[in-house]
Amino acid sequence: MKQVIGELQARYATVNSFYGKATILEENGVFYLQSYDTIVSEAKNGIVTHYGKWSNTTTRHQKEFEKQFTK
Repeated sequence: MKQVIGELQARYATVNSFYGKATILEENGVFYLQSYDTIVSEAKNGIVTHYGKWSNTTTRHQKEFEKQFTK
């Protein structure tokens, strides 16, 4: 069962916050990005996989997630 780790923090993005719209989940050492209500990316062993192309806002979430979770 995936557990909520917390909100995605805007460390590399030009915005101050994602205002609770992007959440990090974890299950068995795999991290997931949930944007709004949909899981859109995963990070496993430092490799990030995106599950498709989404809106501009979700794409910003994915780019931030990738920068934070890629080795």
